[in-house]
Amino acid sequence: LPKILTHEHLDCSVRPLTLLELWSQIGFEKAAAVPFPVDLTQEWQRSGSNENTRSRVASRYQEYLAGFASASLKNYVDCIVWTVLPVMQSAENLYRITKERIQDAVADGVIAMELRFAPQLHTSGGLSLDQVMQAVIAAVDESPIPLKLIVCSLRHENREMARQLVDLAIRYKKHVGKFDLAGDEHANPGVLTWWTDETARLPEHGIGLTVHLWETEEPTEEDIKRLRQHGIHVVGHAIRGNNHGDLIATVCGTSNVVTGQVADWSVHPIDEMFFKGVRVTVDTDGTLFTRTSATGEYVQLTKKFGWGRTEFLVCNMTALEQMQLEPQVKQRLRAALVNGYCG
Repeated sequence: LPKILTHEHLDCSVRPLTLLELWSQIGFEKAAAVPFPVDLTQEWQRSGSNENTRSRVASRYQEYLAGFASASLKNYVDCIVWTVLPVMQSAENLYRITKERIQDAVADGVIAMELRFAPQLHTSGGLSLDQVMQAVIAAVDESPIPLKLIVCSLRHENREMARQLVDLAIRYKKHVGKFDLAGDEHANPGVLTWWTDETARLPEHGIGLTVHLWETEEPTEEDIKRLRQHGIHVVGHAIRGNNHGDLIATVCGTSNVVTGQVADWSVHPIDEMFFKGVRVTVDTDGTLFTRTSATGEYVQLTKKFGWGRTEFLVCNMTALEQMQLEPQVKQRLRAALVNGYCG
């Protein structure tokens, strides 16, 4: 079935095989807070160029990472910081990882997507913000499906970094669809003032705004007020509370279970949200630690709640509605969805 993904983090979607290949170049022994299991690295080194063995090791490694990440939200973040980001510090690797994520999406039936990342997290190897963007865009330009980038500002950062990222997004507005506020919602809750101050000039350049909210914290009246005040209609996760109004919630079910925000799929609120009239999308958040895919999310929704083509079509139409795409592109994608689910 055709699918549209709107909540997908690049650094949470690296192929496990690629991670092992790139870390073998750096040296497995240099891994810090999240070390590689010795038995896996030894088997990897013995595998040579045997593709079957390497694939088996990569599968076991992903299982190990998923187990570690699911222990706590801190572990999940540590996996990104200590395991993934070190191999995403060169233009070559950024291009490769982006290209592979697009390939995997296409193979999964995705016909359009938004791919989000924080460029500032990829500069420790000497790349400038512009060089990071250019490496990612080089892969995006080769995408066989419509794709827009979402630039992420992080809650623990500051006004100056937000200003630099806003300037960056404007310089590459042809490829940037939205600007996001992500990071630790518990430590820095709500819609932050310094972020809204700096992002106020983005809509005039055709760049929308979105925020990660209500994944770990309950909604507040101030949240709702500030979202409406700044014309923000798309909220990442948004699985808590009932104050969604006319907002679109980009829901990532398996991710919520893995990070412990929901006990298991059977009690996930997406079904209740959908049938209460909340506009939701079906997303993955990432594929590495969650070991999911767009298809995997659909399978879970079918098994747990009996969802079928009608529910999926509605969610995909919602996802398409909020994408920053040319009208003729949207018209073509809309036809593809209707044909796929109703044809």
